[in-house]
Amino acid sequence: MTESNASGHPSSGPLESGNFPDKLLARVVTPGRQPRLHGYDVEADLAQHYSPSEVAYLAITGELPEPDAAAALDAALVFASPVSVACAPTHAAVLSQLCGANSGATLGVAAIALAEQAKSLLYEHEELLTWLNAPAAPFPSQFQSMKTEDRDAVERLVSALRPSRLVVPTLSHEPAPDAAVIAVLHACGLRSSRQIEALLVWTRLPVVLAEAFAETEANFKNYPINLPHYEYQEAAL
Repeated sequence: MTESNASGHPSSGPLESGNFPDKLLARVVTPGRQPRLHGYDVEADLAQHYSPSEVAYLAITGELPEPDAAAALDAALVFASPVSVACAPTHAAVLSQLCGANSGATLGVAAIALAEQAKSLLYEHEELLTWLNAPAAPFPSQFQSMKTEDRDAVERLVSALRPSRLVVPTLSHEPAPDAAVIAVLHACGLRSSRQIEALLVWTRLPVVLAEAFAETEANFKNYPINLPHYEYQEAAL
């Protein structure tokens, strides 16, 4: 359908007058009988020799991680994976399940909420990422652990990283847990906020969905609907 202007002649705009290609460009997946991911044979190479996290890293960065980085990547992503029902993405996914949404809708709710959570986290750590890209100045003190339990958590991350032999100097500054995970992912070769956000969503999504699918549709007696109790009062005029 072509719209006409006041004179009755067909309207002409950028969509009507522009020159567009007749094919959609693809830069990651090469389709065909033997599909490739950034040039790597998916079925004969990646599926036989690489882990899901390495393939996810390849998809996001265009390169496979070095062996030490691959092991550290696994540890950091597992460390970052738990998202409890007290957090918005899991809470939203559980509510979706309670309200009778189908699995695709619940998956969408979880993915969008996790993406917003990851985006917010990286925004809060923007100064840290800047420092990691050029660590000449002192470590930003606002990203250091303030609680004993936070320092203990980072020690457990350090322990999980030992088999990888990846050196992450930032961990010597006693960073808070979120900052420590970001520092490890950066040391693995993830340099941009977008790359880190993507892998955080990737590792957390199954956990959030598992929590949601553990709930029963319409089981509202299991949800604290009337908590906390409140008293409604008209605003004084």
